[in-house]
Amino acid sequence: MTKLHRFIGPWQLAHGNVRLDDADLAHQMRSVLKLKAGETVILGDGTGQEAHCSILSYERDAVVVQCNSIGRNAAEPQAHLVLYCAVLKHEHFELAAGKVTEIGARSIVPVITARTVKLNLRTDRVERIVREAAELAGRGLVPEVRDVMTFDQALSDAHHNDANLFLDPEGKPLDRLGAGNRKVGIFIGPEGGWDENEKRAAHEYGMRIISLGPLVMRAETAAVVAAYLTLHTLRS
Repeated sequence: MTKLHRFIGPWQLAHGNVRLDDADLAHQMRSVLKLKAGETVILGDGTGQEAHCSILSYERDAVVVQCNSIGRNAAEPQAHLVLYCAVLKHEHFELAAGKVTEIGARSIVPVITARTVKLNLRTDRVERIVREAAELAGRGLVPEVRDVMTFDQALSDAHHNDANLFLDPEGKPLDRLGAGNRKVGIFIGPEGGWDENEKRAAHEYGMRIISLGPLVMRAETAAVVAAYLTLHTLRS
């Protein structure tokens, strides 16, 4: 069975013919993917609602489709995973954001820590990477990319979570999370690691200090592994 192309955007999906005024979407479908009239695609509105639609025609900056069925995305994880990740050098933060999106993260928060080197981040680029990763993964939701926060702001924001995991080599192995923990935050430090004040603050806050094992991982690798293990424990 041929895998259907999936597109996610802020569209109003309804049964019957729908005109999507989206020049980028029309260009990608017509000129990049060479999709023809009559072919079927999946359109999602970014909130979990999606529809199987047949392409009817193209206009200059729009595409007209017929939505044949509308429903919720069944593959979307029920747990709400929030990644608080230090802004990493080069494109490593973007890599982490894309991969944790594929795994099922719901929110991504860039954090400036004491040892953060890269202080500027193009959130518009991160949002594009996250949306494309969500489409690739077959998700119904596009994770929210939050504004850059300081470490103290991230601690305050984490108050809204049911549980928070703070990754540090001196922590304990991750075990199962309780069933009531439906919204979980994961804190990933920068290339140079957390400083002592940040570790102390996390401990005083009551976070679970977690280690992924004796080997040293790059920050972006730790983000991906921690996100997968956390969601896996919440599903089991």
